[in-house]
Amino acid sequence: MAAVAVAVFLGHLYPVFFGFKGGKGVATAAGVILALNPWLALATGVTWAIIAGFFRYASLASIVAAVFAAFYSAFGWGFDERFLAIVAIAGLIVYRHRANISNLLAGKERRIGQKAPDTAHARH
Repeated sequence: MAAVAVAVFLGHLYPVFFGFKGGKGVATAAGVILALNPWLALATGVTWAIIAGFFRYASLASIVAAVFAAFYSAFGWGFDERFLAIVAIAGLIVYRHRANISNLLAGKERRIGQKAPDTAHARH
């Protein structure tokens, strides 16, 4: 089941129909974790909501929740094949958020609810 969970995640993270780019990793990870362990999914979702609520950065909340999912899995449910799957998924989420991490450190990341810069007027 853990191997299938990783395969599902990879298939959505690197979708073949979009040239292996542009997948929805965090959303798929949430569904995969829900299938592996509903209590773990709840704990991870609450972590995401707390970080998002306090800091207003979806990317930061996603990264922190992914890392905490691995910790919750290890200390709440042990070191089994599901733990290994969650560690792999968390690692890939952090890896795929490299640009967001750079933007966070530079103070350039958009906050939840913040509008994107209007580039239409900049072209004229």
